[in-house]
Amino acid sequence: MANRPNNISIICMMIALQLLVQFAHATNYTVSTKTDLVNKMTAAMPSDTITVANGTYNFDLVGFVNTNGSASLAPIVLRAQTPGGVIFNGTTKFAFQITNMVFTGFVFKNGNAGASSVLKVGKGSTLPSYYCRITNNVFDNYNSDTALLQKNAWVELDGDHHRVDHNTFINKSNGTATIIVIYTPVTYPAKAVSTYNRIDSNYFKGRSYMGANEGETIRVGDAASARTDGYNIVEYNLVEDVTTSGELEIFSNKSHRNTYRYNTIRNSNGGICLRFGRYCNVYGNFILNDNPARQAAGIRIIDKGHKVFNNYIEGVNGASLSSDQKRASLCIYNGNYSDSTLGSGEYFAADSCTVAFNTIVNAVDGAGIALGCVHGGTIQPKGITLANNLVKMSSGNAAYMNAANTLLTQSSEGNIYDAASLGITSTGWQNNTLGFGARTNGILVAPSLVQDAAINTANYVSLLSAADGQGQTRSSIYDVGFDELNATGSVIIKPLSPNEVGALYYLSVLPVRLLDFTVKKNNNGVLLSWNVAEEINMKQYELEQSTNGSSFSTIATVTAKALANAAYSYQYNAVLQTNNYYRIKMVNADGSYQYSPIRSIASKEDLSIKLYPNPVQNFITVELSGAANPQNEIVLMNAIGMEVKRMKQTSITMNIDVKNLVAGSYYLQLIQNKQVVSNHPFIIAR
Repeated sequence: MANRPNNISIICMMIALQLLVQFAHATNYTVSTKTDLVNKMTAAMPSDTITVANGTYNFDLVGFVNTNGSASLAPIVLRAQTPGGVIFNGTTKFAFQITNMVFTGFVFKNGNAGASSVLKVGKGSTLPSYYCRITNNVFDNYNSDTALLQKNAWVELDGDHHRVDHNTFINKSNGTATIIVIYTPVTYPAKAVSTYNRIDSNYFKGRSYMGANEGETIRVGDAASARTDGYNIVEYNLVEDVTTSGELEIFSNKSHRNTYRYNTIRNSNGGICLRFGRYCNVYGNFILNDNPARQAAGIRIIDKGHKVFNNYIEGVNGASLSSDQKRASLCIYNGNYSDSTLGSGEYFAADSCTVAFNTIVNAVDGAGIALGCVHGGTIQPKGITLANNLVKMSSGNAAYMNAANTLLTQSSEGNIYDAASLGITSTGWQNNTLGFGARTNGILVAPSLVQDAAINTANYVSLLSAADGQGQTRSSIYDVGFDELNATGSVIIKPLSPNEVGALYYLSVLPVRLLDFTVKKNNNGVLLSWNVAEEINMKQYELEQSTNGSSFSTIATVTAKALANAAYSYQYNAVLQTNNYYRIKMVNADGSYQYSPIRSIASKEDLSIKLYPNPVQNFITVELSGAANPQNEIVLMNAIGMEVKRMKQTSITMNIDVKNLVAGSYYLQLIQNKQVVSNHPFIIAR
């Protein structure tokens, strides 16, 4: 399983370093007009940085084509002077064709791009766009067409190997998905070019649309390209309060071999839908609902070869069995097209899909698992495996199969349920009273009877990679459901909160805007300083400290000044531990609150590092103070945040071979006790 860092300060530090550490001889430009921006971006070379001066702009269409970028060189950076300091409104929109660009720090707010995408990473007939990164931006209410007749995406990805991460998308109310992955035009069933995009760590809130269809949050592909091998990854995204009417696809998959993992969908109409395409993996996701008005739809499984496992689904309010079953926690579809027909069609019946080790808890009405959803047609699923799932219904059946589906084939083993009835005629299901325990790490803890109760563990070792839904290592005989009660290792996957994702400078859910937050050593203690704007109805700031980056305690409370702009500081006089982490809990007058990013500071006893030569050509020497500790790790990261080398600390002086790394900007991380404690930039120049 992938390991997500739980220290938000690391993320902020990485973003800052990626912007500040550039090639030797890199050129920096500052622009404040559309003409200057377009000209500089058209001519920019790898490692150049174009900075838009702080301010509010209405540029209409900003379009440029750059032929200088290279995936093997440092990126071209287009950034705001300070994150959040550049606001685009009116009809501002971007469309560009470029390779290896970082677009960061901008706010698109209260504007209207009409029928055009707000931000299009484009692809021309002769100039594809590759390796672009859209990071640390905000899109807020950029659909001011009051009639909502214009439909447009906010981010459109054309080309391949792009990344969209740590952005905030809130208050989208018109049609078309918020983020769209586009493929080269083909006629079904031809395959388009694979895209290999990554969409991660974004915050989506307040998606609404009354037009039913085309209200998705993320759409990967389309019907025409549904037989394309996409290889896209959608992970660590938080989606809250989607209220679209009639649109149950929050994540809409429309291509092959994509992965949806570690996402959190909370109190929203809809869920994850494998609409078109085959061989997708869906695991480690949380679909949580405690709002009876929300039409949460769990995971919908359509077409062939999907693997859906280690997911936690709570509180889905399903439809009654007399109507369409598509709102079940897990819904396995009939189809109206089969492999013998070539039309892109409406639905292909589920075929050879594995649904295993999922937990469904406190689902209401309908069924936990619906087999043969008739919404799709009359061609029936086949080869379905239901294994070691845990299902607890507040009302309704544990499972359901349309009586007309006499040709549906499925095998069940190891499933445990607690419901008024099972709802299907099948072996492989055991009825028990399931008394879940108190919520821990964001989920309700399953009862002990699931422990070591899985059937045929050996058949699922490869599928699960020996891990449960929280990223812990399962025991030799697996537990039933998402969570391994006697697992080993740390919990690294849990429901996301707003302070862990999105553009961390934009805390829009509170009537205050955090401009900056710093910590530094001062005399015998630590000085915490922060500045805020728009301080409306704020009560107080609670300062919290931690020695491990996850468990915090309050060290002081500072009363809000109730000013339009305010500066604060607090001197914390205490003996510094090896690792010290700080955050601010910003509390509103009505009791609601939000956390700042986490900041860290090292004690005097931590290792110090010297790097030389810098710039370097073939070998860089690392000198560390103190005794060598093989538990410490040294990691080299490139300018776009990718790990390129990792090693243990074997001595206090180490020579690291960088001959095989391309020239460009890098930084070295020192890791102690699995925490990044320092970062050190350097340049490879040849």
